[in-house]
Amino acid sequence: MYTSTVVCFPGSGVDPGGELRRQSVLVDDLRMRLESVVASLPREDSATGWFGAAREALQGEVDLERARLGREVARLDGLRIQLDHAANQATVPGGVP
Repeated sequence: MYTSTVVCFPGSGVDPGGELRRQSVLVDDLRMRLESVVASLPREDSATGWFGAAREALQGEVDLERARLGREVARLDGLRIQLDHAANQATVPGGVP
């Protein structure tokens, strides 16, 4: 579980909720980029000219990478949710940090 600590000194002008939201946007951007990478990985039909062990090895490695990146996408989505929640908690009702 990711925990974020944003240290804001009185009078520093740093909004902890705003900083957490900024981090959330960056994490979400990375998640979307990884989803694009996963979508661009070769599918089974892309190795039609390959036969035997070479085809199996290639497809096996691509499938492993797709699964690994898929787990990372899910982890980043969870991190984004945690950052959004922390940003909401950092702001007192009424919008005053």
